[in-house]
Amino acid sequence: MLIVICLIALIYPFNLNSQKDSASVTNYRNNFVLFNDFGFNTAPFNIESTVKNQTITSKFRNNIHDFYGIGCNFKWFSFRLNIQLPGSVKPSKYYGHSKYFHLGFDFTYKQMFFDVDLYRYKGFALMDAYKLNSNLDLKHPNDIFSELTTNSFSINSWYFHKKNFSMAALRGKTAVFNKKAITWYLKGTINSFGVINSPSILPSYLFDPLNSKTSANSIHAFDIGVVPGIAFENCKNNWHYNVLAGLGVVIQEKGYHTELNARYFIGLAPRFDIRFMGGYNTPSWFFMLHTDFDNKSIDFVSMKYTQTYLNIRLVGGYRFGVKK
Repeated sequence: MLIVICLIALIYPFNLNSQKDSASVTNYRNNFVLFNDFGFNTAPFNIESTVKNQTITSKFRNNIHDFYGIGCNFKWFSFRLNIQLPGSVKPSKYYGHSKYFHLGFDFTYKQMFFDVDLYRYKGFALMDAYKLNSNLDLKHPNDIFSELTTNSFSINSWYFHKKNFSMAALRGKTAVFNKKAITWYLKGTINSFGVINSPSILPSYLFDPLNSKTSANSIHAFDIGVVPGIAFENCKNNWHYNVLAGLGVVIQEKGYHTELNARYFIGLAPRFDIRFMGGYNTPSWFFMLHTDFDNKSIDFVSMKYTQTYLNIRLVGGYRFGVKK
C-alpha cells in the first residue's frame, strides 16, 4: 500500500484539473467480455565487462515458450489464466530449456492505471561462447546455464492528461476510442530486479582479477522514478492502432555480490516506456495485437547489465449484451 501511495504522490501533483477537452470513448465496462490470447514473452540480457583491458559483451538468451491465455472482464472484476504451451521455440541443443513464471494484476484508480508484475526466467545460453571457450565448437557454440535466473518485480502507473483517455481504451477490450486522440502522460515506476547464479553469473573464462565484478554471483537494483511520454490513438472504419513512447530517469540503488564481498551504490538510470497496440475492434468483438517493451539496466564502472522484457500477444474476444 505504501508503494502505491508513493506512485500517486509522484504523479498526482501534475493533475491540475486543466483538461479543456476529452477523448471520445465508448465504454463496455458493464458488458461481460470473454477473451483469449496467444503469444510469447522473452527477456534477453547482456553484460558488458572489461576483461584484460578489453570490452566484452556477453549475450545471454532464454529459450522462448509460447503461451495461451483465457480471461474475462465485467465491471470491476478482471481475470486471466495464462498457460505455457509445451515445447520450445528455439532448439534446446543451442539454447537449453528455460522456465518462465509470471504473476500480475492491474486496476484503475480515478485517472490512473496501475500494473503490477512479477517475472522470473530460469535457464539461459551464453551466445557464441565457443569463441572464448576451447571446450565448445560450432556444433555446440553456446554455453548453457540451466540455473541462471533473472527476477523482476515492478509496480507501474500511468496518468493520462486528457479526460477519458485511458489504458482500457488503448487495450480495446472494455473500452474503445471513437476518433483520433493524443495526450501527454506520466508513468510512475518502481522496480526491483537482477540476475543470480551460483557460483557466478559469468563463466570463469571471462573473469578478470582486476575487475571483481566479473566474478559476481548476484547483480541487483531497486529504483523509482517518473517517465514522461506521449500517447497517440488513431482509428478508422473499426481499425485501431496506438503508440505510447516515453523516456525518463530513475533514482537507483544498485549492488553486486561475490563470494568475498558485496558492494552497493546509488545513481541514476534511464528508463523507456514503449508500447504498441492495434487491430480490428467492433462493438461485439475485437482482434488486437498487444506489444510492450521494458528495458532495465544497471551500470557500474567496468561493467553494465541490460535486460529487455518483450511481450507480444494476439488478443481476440467477444462482448456479450451489446446492442447491435
